[in-house]
Amino acid sequence: MTTSAQTTAPATELNSRLPEQAERQLVEEAPIAITLNGIHFSVMLASPYDLEDFAFGYLLSERIIHDRIQIRDVESSPLEQGIQLNVTLSNRQLQQFKHQQRQLKGTSGCGLCGKQAMALAFPVLDKLPLRPCLPKPRIQQLKSQLSSWQLRAKSSGAMHAAFWVNGNGDILSCREDIGRHNAVDKLIGHGLRKGFDRHNASILVTSRCSVEIVQKAILCGVATLISLASPTRLAVEYARQHHLNLVHIPKKDAPSLYTAGTFE
Repeated sequence: MTTSAQTTAPATELNSRLPEQAERQLVEEAPIAITLNGIHFSVMLASPYDLEDFAFGYLLSERIIHDRIQIRDVESSPLEQGIQLNVTLSNRQLQQFKHQQRQLKGTSGCGLCGKQAMALAFPVLDKLPLRPCLPKPRIQQLKSQLSSWQLRAKSSGAMHAAFWVNGNGDILSCREDIGRHNAVDKLIGHGLRKGFDRHNASILVTSRCSVEIVQKAILCGVATLISLASPTRLAVEYARQHHLNLVHIPKKDAPSLYTAGTFE
């Protein structure tokens, strides 16, 4: 199968009495099989690029790692129906991963009860230190800068994007993917690999803000999550519990801060 970022396909334009044939850009998605030191871990559907970033960010979000030094290597190889990522963990992290897997198998041997299943979906995470948001004028200025970073979305319009914003309100990087969770994982992985400061940073997402995105931001350790779409009630509650600043930038109105933090 093709694993390039984009391809073209014939399409018929239906905006006139005489339909016209045209070529249209389509984004790619591929199954990504992730193994840890040769042990199968998961299969994800993702856009087939920035996969080393994806591996780092996804494994941080899954609480397999919490620092870049805990991954020794990431190797990518093509499969008939996708791509395989073989991640080599440090010896200590590998043993911890195996211990986690044994615990999960032991717990699920007779089926997860409701309480256990909820604990897996909503793990106990460390609360973040209270930190202020960026100034409101700086947050509002970010919207006008996003399109220049979304290079892949310009050609197809079918991509979610996540942006790393530093403590001064400057965009440092952008990652795009067909899946909104993947875009955030790729961004987090990129920030982790590059050693970006997380304490005063913000993550900005173009997609809807659900509780899973909030969890990823908390695990990453950034101060603020900014979304162009309204957050869910559960996302707001979870952000408040963990001291994550949660900001929504509406299309026309001023930014809204849903949590207990303050604007600088």
